[in-house]
Amino acid sequence: MLKNFSDIENLVIVNTCCVTKEAEIKSLRKFRQSLKRYPNSKIIATGCACRVYPEKFSAAYQVIDNVQRNSIIKGIFPDPGKARFFLKIEDGCNEKCTYCIVSKVRNKIESKTIDNIKEEIYWAISLGYKEIVLVGANIGLYGVDRGLHLIDLLQALKGIPDLPRIRLSSVEPKFIDAELIQCLKDLPVCRHFHIPIQSADDNILSRMRRGYDAAHLKRSLDLINRNFDDVAIGGDVIVGFPGEGEKEFLNTYKFIESNSFTHLHIFPYSPRPGTEAYDLGDSVVREEKRRRLWELKNLIADKNYQFRKNLLGKTFNIIVETNADIISGLTDNYIRVEVNGDYDKNTLIKIKINEVSKNKTYGSI
Repeated sequence: MLKNFSDIENLVIVNTCCVTKEAEIKSLRKFRQSLKRYPNSKIIATGCACRVYPEKFSAAYQVIDNVQRNSIIKGIFPDPGKARFFLKIEDGCNEKCTYCIVSKVRNKIESKTIDNIKEEIYWAISLGYKEIVLVGANIGLYGVDRGLHLIDLLQALKGIPDLPRIRLSSVEPKFIDAELIQCLKDLPVCRHFHIPIQSADDNILSRMRRGYDAAHLKRSLDLINRNFDDVAIGGDVIVGFPGEGEKEFLNTYKFIESNSFTHLHIFPYSPRPGTEAYDLGDSVVREEKRRRLWELKNLIADKNYQFRKNLLGKTFNIIVETNADIISGLTDNYIRVEVNGDYDKNTLIKIKINEVSKNKTYGSI
């Protein structure tokens, strides 16, 4: 966006979100703060909240919804200036999860062509990036608008010389199968899967309209673990969805406890106007949601600690993200390691993990 509007001086871009009501409120607050803080600047508002409530952002110099934005930035390759290159391969999701507004504000699937993605990868390589993260609203839906599949894209990447390591941002459970796993094994893929499970109780999954059950989740996790050593598996979980009693929550808790999760993003359910689940009400009180959230947080903290202890003495490559006296970087299996040394940012170095604490992991060159 900045590249496209580079001719405008004193430009402020506010990128909005409406995935929850709270996110929408925060976006609007940030927009209003920008108007006050930068009275002599031109404020551009973009993102999902602008698509739902454009009138709330009418004071902007320009309001650009997602469809317009995708058209504007098409073909512009970014230079993010970060240690990892985030490559958006598709936008949009047409799934019908009852709690989610995304399929209403971004329901048109738009996938980049394989050739365009390869061009952008060559661009990332030319900038010196050692890791490329494939991102999108729902990358499992990549290519459905073009008669393609995510596997078609991954197979096309195999022939790229000096391909950096590839990380998948997030993959829905329904897209994890043997064919995808085999294709990933033929690439320099990061041993890290982030899976938005949302719940592991069959009744709640049905009410969410997720299209799978706990048995399917179990098969997906087993498939991953059979094919990758020391693999990190993260997930998204919603606690307090309407109808989730203690029994349903315990089903989710026990599923996470008994399976090899290493990271979780945990969200208390928040009724979102415009979604089907909004009409179900909000039956779980805030204090109970908070209790369940912290029970899962404590559980995953213990599991993450144990996972990292099992990596002691093993070697990994990390990409340097900070270059102070103590450098920091991510392993391919999503462990942040601190190391004494002096290396430039975005350098790929081999380290050995030699110490872990509850909150940190330390290594040596």
